[in-house]
Amino acid sequence: MNGRARRIRVWDLPTRMFHWSLAVLVVFAFTTGKVGGDWMAWHLKSGYAILALVLFRLAWGFAGSESARFASFLRGPRAALLYARETLAGRHPVLPGHNPLGGWMVVVLLAAVAFQVTTGLFSDDEIATQGPLAVKVSNDTVSRMSGLHHWGQWVMVALVALHVVAIALYRWRWNARLVGPMVHGWFEGNAGTRAPAFVPAWRALVLVALAAALVYGLVAIVPMR
Repeated sequence: MNGRARRIRVWDLPTRMFHWSLAVLVVFAFTTGKVGGDWMAWHLKSGYAILALVLFRLAWGFAGSESARFASFLRGPRAALLYARETLAGRHPVLPGHNPLGGWMVVVLLAAVAFQVTTGLFSDDEIATQGPLAVKVSNDTVSRMSGLHHWGQWVMVALVALHVVAIALYRWRWNARLVGPMVHGWFEGNAGTRAPAFVPAWRALVLVALAAALVYGLVAIVPMR
């Protein structure tokens, strides 16, 4: 690291809580889906919570703190490829927040999770569990969504595995600590590293409440109409 070290706050509490809550819920949803039986009720509930988190994160990507905004970490393919090349050569810059590759991983993971919970809303396991919106579409659509939901879980497993491997590789190959900052929020940068701007925490509470209300309406009110 060049220059005098400087400890800066890079991740706000809402972003960190979203990250770990989503991780726990994804594992829980996968596990309960595999166990089946009475646990399927919890599988559905965890899916609803995941959907609320995804909606919150999408909104937080535009209205949240600077390091959480999509505009702050999404770069074009050329920037991502350049960063990959510099990383492999051992010349990658130490960046606060998401690097160009990590930024695209965030988008891919969010898209995969959104796809999985959306297909789950219309799925039917043909045993005892049915998504809340399955009654609103045709049997062919339910069958198609159920198949996509089944295969989507393995896409999620593959992406999560890739994510974990990438974190481990950054830690042991390039000595870049990515887990710690997402736990405590602080990053060790050089003297010239600028700290991102943060927004009030109440904004996150409002967005979480709105996301939860939207999910409630979608799974509890829409099916009854």
